[in-house]
Amino acid sequence: MNVCIEASFDTATPDGPGESLVRWFRAARARLFGGLVEAEAGGGGEVVSEARVIRHIDDSPRRFPEVGETWEQFEEGLAAFPWGAGLTFLTGSGELDELGRANSYHVLRDGSIWRASASVSVVSPDDVESCAALVDFLHVALDASNPTFGRIEWRNFNELTNLDAVLRRNKRTSRRESRRFLRGYAWATVCPAELAARLGGAGALESSGAFHRVLPLRAGGVLLQASETLGGYTDQVMERVFETLAPVLPPGEPRPDPAYPYLRFVPRDAAGVR
Repeated sequence: MNVCIEASFDTATPDGPGESLVRWFRAARARLFGGLVEAEAGGGGEVVSEARVIRHIDDSPRRFPEVGETWEQFEEGLAAFPWGAGLTFLTGSGELDELGRANSYHVLRDGSIWRASASVSVVSPDDVESCAALVDFLHVALDASNPTFGRIEWRNFNELTNLDAVLRRNKRTSRRESRRFLRGYAWATVCPAELAARLGGAGALESSGAFHRVLPLRAGGVLLQASETLGGYTDQVMERVFETLAPVLPPGEPRPDPAYPYLRFVPRDAAGVR
């Protein structure tokens, strides 16, 4: 798998926390893993799936093998807003290599902040159709949820955003402040409603010329696609994205971290951008 997709939520989500999870996993199954669902349904054992729900942090998971036959039960478990949940597709060989994965868990024990993610493979970072499908998935999955943040990254599966890492920000603090500061920027970035308003709204962001697509979310916020493909997210494109989003980024001088040599970021303090 080479693409990481992430979103974070808080209790401001208008569709309710359980429904936000249902929408995430339902969209992932239909739009990210559709081919795997068909392969499993076709029989032959080349693809197998498993879902799980962990109702409370100390509970053992409830498992749903052959998800195609137990999907309704899985969604019922999601609607109850469990501490954690997962959907995995694997090869049917003895190796059981992962082909696709979606997960969620509560960041805080009280469930006031939670994270959802998905990992998939695309044929190439320059494949226009595959890249568009990734953004379309995120749009559908988040349209009714007013998320606090979201991103799509190429081969970066770290839970720290680029700015969390290079600004040495604690990820829990970053998540708690995510309606005050945008947690980072990537090839695709979800900006929550409060920060999008400070940037002038979807119209101003589209007029900036910094983005290939600007997709408003029905419940609030905006999804920003920087370039047509992941491979087209060059340093020049990233610089334009940074300068456009700088008014809502956390201040501080980025410092490269040897532990994360693959992170991409603009080595400037957002507070200095005028």
